[in-house]
Formats: sequence, structure tokens, C-alpha cells
Amino acid sequence: MPRDYYEILGVAKTASADEIRGAHRRLVRKYHPDANKSDSSSTKKFQEVQEAYDVLSDPDKRKNYDQFGHAGPQPNPYQTANPYEHAAQGSGNPYGAYAEDIDPSDFQGGQFADIFEQLFNKKGPFKRGRRPRGAAEGMEHPGASEVEYPISLSFEQAARGTALPISINRGGEIEKIDVKIPAGVKTGNRIRIKGRGAMGPAGQGDLYVIVQIQDHPYYRREGLDVLLDVPVSLYEALLGTTVTVPTLDGRVTITIPPGTNSGAKLRIKGAGAHRGAEKGDQHCVVKIIVPKNLDATDIAAIDMVRQKHPIDARSDVNWR
Repeated sequence: MPRDYYEILGVAKTASADEIRGAHRRLVRKYHPDANKSDSSSTKKFQEVQEAYDVLSDPDKRKNYDQFGHAGPQPNPYQTANPYEHAAQGSGNPYGAYAEDIDPSDFQGGQFADIFEQLFNKKGPFKRGRRPRGAAEGMEHPGASEVEYPISLSFEQAARGTALPISINRGGEIEKIDVKIPAGVKTGNRIRIKGRGAMGPAGQGDLYVIVQIQDHPYYRREGLDVLLDVPVSLYEALLGTTVTVPTLDGRVTITIPPGTNSGAKLRIKGAGAHRGAEKGDQHCVVKIIVPKNLDATDIAAIDMVRQKHPIDARSDVNWR
């Protein structure tokens, strides 16, 4: 007998949609074939996780599964097909609520137009049968079976682009595909690869690679701009200094002017994420670190400076 889908994901039958998504993300990272090349059993576990998520993430499929189990509803004695069996060919989209499709016009010279397109449908997790923008209703690849495949990218890979090998289960055989990831992608972006999905009555479907970007220990992104917090001592902020900081292209020395305030942004032009010919900037955000454990002599000296150089720090604040 097939394993229980709730057991595969390690969640209770009363689990919420968020709990199911969280369990799926965790198990995808754990059993992904690209991360377990020495463990042949991981491929089967990965497929089980994808199949379970495809059913439990869809309210209608989940309702039928809860009522009828793996056999599915049997409206007549001649219907014996498992309504969930197609799930093994594809995978659920844990980022569907945040998905944003990539427009080929975003990339220089349309060089990615052959594998990227902006899609019409942006609804929830793992919907099949999507049609390209502008296609008429009922004209969408009838009978073709699309496959969606989540991948995890490092911050740097997403910002500057990369090429990744992925493993797809096609008819019980694992097929390797090299996927080009353009610079500037975001979590939820969908990358379309024509004709590399599952076989359906009307021919080969398409493969959609779903992007998830890993958090970085010190970078963060706002659009194409990259932000980096730079700790600066109170003395450095008062007197000015130079600091060597990391960027996506290597280390760069920046100047902290005298009198710099906490929160000030120092720009390194063109050092952010790229998208075609467009380049974001890196902003170094100053974070002032003040001394601790002051004794009476220290406090008296600081108070003398305070009286000599008074500051009304909230003069421009209009709190209501």
C-alpha cells in the first residue's frame, strides 16, 4: 500500500496550509537529488514528498484524499485510475502565493526569450495547464503535462545569474538538465523550459523551474540594490575613517566622512544585482556602536562634550 501522504510530510491530518508548505520546503531541501548524489534512495523520497504535497496543497484534492484515500472517488465500477497519480510527474509550488513570472523583455536583447516567458496565470500552488500571456481560452497545450520543479539559489547566484544542473524523473528514469538562471531573479520567479515536462496525450509538456533564494548572512536585497550593514564605532563616526567592505565583485574600501549618522547609506555604484544591462547599487548602511561600561571620569568627559556641542536629535521629528 502507498504510504500515507500526511506521514510522508510528517504533519497531522489537521495541519494547516502553512504547516504543509513548511514541511514540504524542509523535506525538499533534505531529499533533493542534487544535494544527495551519493544516496540513491533520496530520489524516491523526493518523489514521495512531491506527490504528497501536490495532493495536500490543493484543497479539492486534499478533501478527496481525506475521504477516499489513495484510491480516490469511484463514481462507477469502470473508473479505477488514481486521480492523484499524475502528481509523481510534477511537484507542488511552495511559493505559488508569491510567484512572479519572468518577462523576457527584462533581459538584454531578449537573449532569454527562448526559455523565459511571462505567464498568464499567477494563482496558487502547482496549477497545471497554464497558458502563455495572450493565448485564447481552450487553446493551451491540450493534453500536455507540465512539470514544476523548485530550486534553491544562493544570494550570489540570484543576483548575478548562474547555470545549474537539475534532475528530473521522466518515466522512472532520472534525466539531467542544465538550466540557465538569469541575473536578478527573485523568489517565486518561474523559469520555463519548453518541451522538457511530462508526456501527455498532446505531446511533451513544459518544465517550470520555481526559484527560492536563500537568506544571506549579511546581504539583503531591495529590488536590484544590495544592502550591507557596516558597524562603525562612535569614534570613527565622529572623526571619520575608511572601512573595507565585501561586495559581490570583491572587497572595496569606502570612506566614512566625519560626523556620519547611524543609518546613513554610502553607495557603491553598480555593485548590486544585475538584470540584463541594468545594474543595481550596493548601499553600505552605517550602524554606530557606542562604548559600554563607562566610569565616572568617562561620563564627566562626555557630559562636557555634550554641553559644548548640544544636539537636538528630535528637532525634525513630528510625532503625533
